[in-house]
Amino acid sequence: MSLFIQNMLDISTGHLTEDTRRRMGEDSRNFFIGKPCSLPFAVKGSSFGWFVDVRDADERAASGAPYPFDIVDCYELALRMGCAYILFDRDAERHPELNWYGDRGQEAYVEQPEVAGADGNDELPRTINHFKAMLSQ
Repeated sequence: MSLFIQNMLDISTGHLTEDTRRRMGEDSRNFFIGKPCSLPFAVKGSSFGWFVDVRDADERAASGAPYPFDIVDCYELALRMGCAYILFDRDAERHPELNWYGDRGQEAYVEQPEVAGADGNDELPRTINHFKAMLSQ
């Protein structure tokens, strides 16, 4: 992967407890105006959610401050998936591998298997170059 491209995990704010959501909202405002924050990481936010960088266990330990358990769960999933950032989005899907603290009625998103192309090709085009090659045939 290019050094100029990083993966981002896009998950629902419902994966955060009410206390963590409150703190992230306050910290995103404090970060914006340069005030001290209560969490040991920077939170960039809006009315739609928050953007954070992913910290591994060594980085978390080096900070010397406790991280909320729900954030750690999200970090661990992001690290397993190779993501450098997490976007906690109020409109994002519920992830089936994470605890849920939001609206109890929201079902977890289940990835649907990809369907083979109409021409019987088992592999779907993945990049613009794949599409160009298909069109030039």
